[in-house]
Amino acid sequence: MISASGDLAQYLALRRANTQVSSGFETAAATVAEGKIQNLRETFQSDFRPLNAVQNTLTRIGAYQEAGTQAAFFLEQQQAALGAVGDLATALSQDMVAAQESAATGTLDTISASARSAFEQTVGTLNGAAGGRHLFSGAAVDTAPLPDGSAMLQTLSTEIAGMSHADAAAHIQTFFTDPAGGYAASFAGAESEGVSFTIGDQQSASADLTAMSPALRQALAAMATGALIADADVVGEAGVALLTSAQGIADARGTIGVTQERIETFQARNSAMATSMELRLTEMTTPDMYDAASELEQYEQALERLYLVTSRMASMNFAEFM
Repeated sequence: MISASGDLAQYLALRRANTQVSSGFETAAATVAEGKIQNLRETFQSDFRPLNAVQNTLTRIGAYQEAGTQAAFFLEQQQAALGAVGDLATALSQDMVAAQESAATGTLDTISASARSAFEQTVGTLNGAAGGRHLFSGAAVDTAPLPDGSAMLQTLSTEIAGMSHADAAAHIQTFFTDPAGGYAASFAGAESEGVSFTIGDQQSASADLTAMSPALRQALAAMATGALIADADVVGEAGVALLTSAQGIADARGTIGVTQERIETFQARNSAMATSMELRLTEMTTPDMYDAASELEQYEQALERLYLVTSRMASMNFAEFM
């Protein structure tokens, strides 16, 4: 046992040395076990600018990748919606054009019902949302762009009551094409500002198509005409216009496709850059494992030497010493 003050002082000095060596041993052991530098402050000499630069770049790229994913999803949903509207327009246009050759009342009644259904489905599709964003409202993603389809048809039906077929058709056309009134006045979105996603440094992708698209307005006008006017010639002409609008919708899908390809390109670039930065970060925070193992061995030997010295001064086993 310790019997003198001098021995006690020496013992306490050894205990302090043990604390320091034990701490170094634990750090070295963790470095070997985890394969990561434990004391970055010492490694970088308190200058974390290189490390922060890599981490900040990874954070920025991650934000771009997330925005790119959201943009790709949004445009994919727009494509699906436009595909559905285009299919409705194409199928209905064929029946409406055929009505010009068969002016039977039953045929016109059937077309009227089909056109009404197509109109309401189209408006419902244009009012659709995905991921918490309305698809055809422009930047006003929290607002449905259009009123209810059946309500629009009821408004038009009231307005054309008592008009000739030709005047009624002209009124419906004006309702949908007037830049300030009618359909335009009921549009609740942001016509001049699309949905923008930042997908790279000073690079953005925009979804600019809204329910104010001329092709979509033309389609709705033709469908409304078929739904509300029981005249074979008028319905036939509207069918031709509807077929033209279907092509316009297809063209719009092509434009969206170009943006989708651009997003894919930037996503690939961002992924490659992220991989490069992750490798760089790993290099900066991973020790030389041979040196780390050698350091751990040195600490183990130092602990053993301290134990041998200390155990001569006090009755203890190695576990108590640690």
